[in-house]
Amino acid sequence: MTEKPQTPSGKPKSLPSISGTVDLKPGRQDTLEAALGRATQLLKTRKLADFKTEIAKAQKLGAHDPRTLHLLGLYEFETRNTVAAARLIKQALSLDPKNAAMQHNLAAVLISLGRFADAEVLLLSAIAQKPDYAEAFHTLAPIRKFKPGDPLIPQMEAGLKKPNLSAVDVSFYAFALAKALDDIGAYEKAWPALERGNAAMPTLFKPDREAEAVGDVEKLVTKERLQALAPYGHQSQAPVLVVGMPRSGTTLLESVLAEHPQIYGAGEMTSLGGIGRMMSNRLGISQSKIGFAQAIAQTEPKHVYAAGLGYLNSLRKETDSWFDHCIDKLPDNSFALGFAAAIVPNAKVIHIMRHPLDVMLSIYFQRFTTVQYGFDPKHILSHWSSYQRAMAHWRRTLPHEMIELRYENLVQDTTFAQTYLWDRLGLTQQIDHVPAATEIKQQRTASRYQVKQPVYQSSKEKFRRYETQMSAFIKGMGGMEAIEAEVAAQEVRCALRQAAAQTGD
Repeated sequence: MTEKPQTPSGKPKSLPSISGTVDLKPGRQDTLEAALGRATQLLKTRKLADFKTEIAKAQKLGAHDPRTLHLLGLYEFETRNTVAAARLIKQALSLDPKNAAMQHNLAAVLISLGRFADAEVLLLSAIAQKPDYAEAFHTLAPIRKFKPGDPLIPQMEAGLKKPNLSAVDVSFYAFALAKALDDIGAYEKAWPALERGNAAMPTLFKPDREAEAVGDVEKLVTKERLQALAPYGHQSQAPVLVVGMPRSGTTLLESVLAEHPQIYGAGEMTSLGGIGRMMSNRLGISQSKIGFAQAIAQTEPKHVYAAGLGYLNSLRKETDSWFDHCIDKLPDNSFALGFAAAIVPNAKVIHIMRHPLDVMLSIYFQRFTTVQYGFDPKHILSHWSSYQRAMAHWRRTLPHEMIELRYENLVQDTTFAQTYLWDRLGLTQQIDHVPAATEIKQQRTASRYQVKQPVYQSSKEKFRRYETQMSAFIKGMGGMEAIEAEVAAQEVRCALRQAAAQTGD
């Protein structure tokens, strides 16, 4: 799948890969190829309304052409109709069974549905047909447990040595190779591959702008201001905001919570930020920074309820199922908790923490196209600092207590954590008589494979494997003594630790 567009503040754009489709070329504009080319470009740029117009032209000219079906499938994936996407791309592939790009894209859809074995077969076939398909290696790596002697490892190493590789292909090969080498315990070789992959990524992050936005939040989003707006916000108790750093365990936490039939896990919603930008625009605020501090400071109370209703409607659109609570687990909502408190003041907030070096290492291992700070240790450290400042501010100012827990305590006893959190949400534990949800939920995050696996504790203190190589991170945090003090502070704040102490566990 081709490059996803960068978006501010790490907001996810789930644009699917559309490699292998037709590009627009000069010539007649009334041909199937021209219509498909235009549709391809519109889907790449997420102009979905225009795409529907153009793909309708392609359907008239070639409704059963595999390329038309393929694009329709990618559109369904983009609009979160994943089962329909799989059906359409599978139909396209049946008409063009050796199309490596279609195999890859169907695999990507199946991964989001948790069908990892089927996806792996497709990706291996795509690589067999197109041995230099760097993106297929990258898509395969997270769902494959590499073992010593795996023939794909020397293939990736050879791929990285090819001359005139694009930066995109360098990053695909390098991140995939780093994961494979990590799997087999070749940590000394994994780190250089990881550094090369990160170096190939664009560095668009503006640390000063993010820090300035947090400063605005600290000055303008006061406890008094939130208390003044709270009576005017929508009083629904349905939203549950799961926040934290990326790779801190938000996806696992959502999956644990959403096992209750009265909770729907909506995944990484971007609507809170979208509504914040809309409010900012209406107020004439030209640059809506993360946190929307100026919008909170300037808005009139009468507009707060409408914003809350709009946010709730966006959650409702995610499912036809009934629910008491809906989880929005976008990590970067960590910066927008004040905005959420203004428009939906009764929303629950659950903040998951993790050992900072494990978080930073895991971010550095990911080819995040929507996390602009993830490719440079200095940028990761800067974002960590801004995130820490924001969370400290919310502890002082949010109208309701924030539930905080550590990832390490969550994986230590997930059953205890689940029971505790359901109780904090006011939900009964007697759920055997309630039918389970029948709809298939998709996972689009980097944790989509891990969250489907049994909960292991092997990811705790993974940074120990790379402690020498992570010297820049350790120094930037103030040394191991300062890091251990932060871990101790997390333990003190962890609600699971406090609850276990009270029960004597």
